[in-house]
Amino acid sequence: MEFLLAALFILALLVFLLWLLLALVLRGARLVGWDTDISFQRAGRFFGQRNVPGISPILRFFADRAAERERRAEEARRKKAEAEARERAERDRAQKEHDALVERPIPPDIKRDMRAFLDGSFVGEDRSPLAYVGYRVGKTRGLVSRERQRRLDVCFRIEIPSDLDPKYQGWGAPATYQRFRSIEKHLKMLADMRSGRSNQRFAVADWETDRTWFQGEYRELAGLLHRHPPRRYW
Repeated sequence: MEFLLAALFILALLVFLLWLLLALVLRGARLVGWDTDISFQRAGRFFGQRNVPGISPILRFFADRAAERERRAEEARRKKAEAEARERAERDRAQKEHDALVERPIPPDIKRDMRAFLDGSFVGEDRSPLAYVGYRVGKTRGLVSRERQRRLDVCFRIEIPSDLDPKYQGWGAPATYQRFRSIEKHLKMLADMRSGRSNQRFAVADWETDRTWFQGEYRELAGLLHRHPPRRYW
C-alpha cells in the first residue's frame, strides 16, 4: 500500500513537472510568477553552462528569445527616434520658410497700389484681397504675367485689412494653408464665372494661367504649413 502511494506521488510529481515545463516553453514563466530570463540564466550558471541534456536546449531557447525581444525593442526605439528627428526637422523648416515669407518687404510699387485701394482709387468688380494688392487681368487694363505673379505672392503673405468685406477675413492668416486654398479657389471662381463670355476670354486665360502658376509655386509649402502650422497661430 505504501509502495502504491509512493508511486502515485512520484507520478503526480512528474505530471506536474511536465506541465510546468510545457507552460514555461509555450506560455512563458509569468504563468507561474517567475521571471523567465533571470530564472534560466541562473540555472545556466548553476550548471556551469555545460551541455546538460534537457536543460541546455531550453536555456538556448530562452536566451534566443530574450535576444530577439531586445533586438526588436532596439529597432523600435531607433525608428521612433528617426521619426521624431524627421518631424522636428520638417517643423523647423515650415517655421523658417513661413517667417522668411512674412518678413519679406513689400515692393514699393505694390505698396502704392495697396494705399490707393484703401483710399478708394479702385475701378473694378472684384474688391477682393487680390484687387487690394493691385492684381489686374485682361486685355485692356491687365498686367503682364510677371507683375500678376508678384502680386499673388504678396497677397499670400500679408495681413488682410479690416477695410475689405468681412467675408475675406476668412481667407486665413498670412502664409498658411488656408490662405493658399482661398487664393487658389478665388482664381478658379473668377475664371469659372466668366468662362462663357467671349469678351472675357483674355481675363479667363489670365486667371487660369495664374492659378496654375500659384499652385506650382506654393502647393508644396502649403502642404508643409498644413502639417505644421506656424507657432504664432497655435
